[in-house]
Parts: sequence; structure tokens; C-alpha cells
Amino acid sequence: MSSINQARKTIKALNSTYKIVHVTELSTLGKLSELRGKAEAAVSYYETILKSLRWVRKTMYTGNKQVKEEKNITAIAITSERGLCGAYNSEVFEEIDQLIATLGDQVKINWVVVGEQGHRYLTKLGQNITSYLQFSLENIDLETTMGVTADFVDQINAQEIDALYVIFTKYFNAVHSEAMCEKIYPDIPEASGTEVVEVDYVLDYEHDDEQVEQLLLENYLCGLLYSMFRYSVASEYCMRRIAMKQAKDNIQKQLEEAIFDARKQTLQQKTSELLDVISGAQTIRKEEE
Repeated sequence: MSSINQARKTIKALNSTYKIVHVTELSTLGKLSELRGKAEAAVSYYETILKSLRWVRKTMYTGNKQVKEEKNITAIAITSERGLCGAYNSEVFEEIDQLIATLGDQVKINWVVVGEQGHRYLTKLGQNITSYLQFSLENIDLETTMGVTADFVDQINAQEIDALYVIFTKYFNAVHSEAMCEKIYPDIPEASGTEVVEVDYVLDYEHDDEQVEQLLLENYLCGLLYSMFRYSVASEYCMRRIAMKQAKDNIQKQLEEAIFDARKQTLQQKTSELLDVISGAQTIRKEEE
């Protein structure tokens, strides 16, 4: 009887866990469209700024621009604050390892980290963490992103940053996201070979070209970082939804096995009781004969 009671307790526990996991899956799925919408709006913003930035640089640099040696490298690693999101953090860690290996031991990377998981991993690797940004990516706004970008621009102007990399996770759809590493400074995406670097509006300004370029660069980096922050948190929810779906399927399988075992034990118990009754009846009949 005790084994049957234990099986019933297991079934009850699995049912409760299944409901919790299912609610978590639905809640993460419900937020994906909003997060993706904000990320795509930021993409439209920085692509417009990028168009102007390309045009200004074209007018400023008629010859070949001198390539500066990259000694001061800053990299931003965007991870999650907590787990339960499948391979989300591990894929970011792989990009971190690859960037370290690519740049080599001769280059020192100054890391800016978002997320407790990334902070732990880089600390374990013994990397130089210059800044730990402890804010919620889900609730991040343009004002916060502008503050982060302004710090980077100040360091660029002070020649403390020669190159800026960002490791984040790009969200594509509800079942697909991909960790990647992008160099966002000093390189900017160039126009395609067939695209003419022109703008369909008038650029009229009173400041020097260098000041305009810096202003456009700051706004471009701000929009780009904001979209990366938004894509990362959308990817985190995407991966958490996938992890919850896998957990739910696993719980469903365990639940089916537990129900089968409980029914099997109940049948065995009833069969045993029936055999005892038959055996007792046969014994009484023999004694009467």
C-alpha cells in the first residue's frame, strides 16, 4: 500500500510542476513580440543615423583614412542574471572564448559585463572586468543606454578605446536565436557595392564636420547598443521558453510513466488480493470435503 501512496504523491508533484512550467512558458512567449518590436524600432533608428554618418564620412575623408593600431580593446558581454534559459549563456561564453583566442595573449581586453552569469564566467577566466552594469535589460530605456554610450564616447575621445566589440544574442524568431560577436567601433557597416552613399534629405549644420561626425556616431552607437540589449533579452526569453518546453515534455513523459507504474501496482495489489481470496476458498473447500 505504501508504494501506491508514494506513486500517487509522485503523480501529484509532477502535475503541480507541469502547471508551473507551462505557465512560465506561456508568460515568456507573451513577451517576445513586444521585445522584438522595440528592438526592430531601434534598428530602424540607427540605420537612419548610419545613412547620415556614411554621407558625412564620405565628404570628410576623400582619400584613404589611416588605420590606427588597436591596442586598447573594450568588449561588452551581455548575459542573463539567472539561469533556466537553456544554452543562452553557454553560447555567449563560446563567443567570449573565441574573441579571447582571436585577439591573442598580447592584447588585453577590458570587459564591460551585463548579467551575473557573464560576471561569474569572466571572473573565473581571470579577465579584466572594468565595469559591471547592473541593470535590468527587460526594463532598460534609451536614457540608460545613452548614459552607457556617452561613457564609451568619452573614452574614445580620450583615446582610451581603439576598438569596441559587443557579444550579444540576436533574436530571429520564437524558436531561433544566435550568439554573435560584432565590432561596432571604429568600423561601421559599409554600403553595398551597388548602393550609393547619399541621403534623401538636406544636412544643414553649423558645427564642424568632426563635431557632426561625433554626434552622429554617438547616436548611432546608442541606437545600435539599445537594439542589441533588446535583442539579447528577447533571445533570453526565447531560450527560456524553449527550455521550459523541453522541461514540460520531460515532465509529461515522467508523468505518463508514473501513472503507468501506479496502475500496474494497483493491478498487482488487486490481483494478489484476489488470489488470496481464491486460495482461501479452495482451502476451506478441501477442509469441508
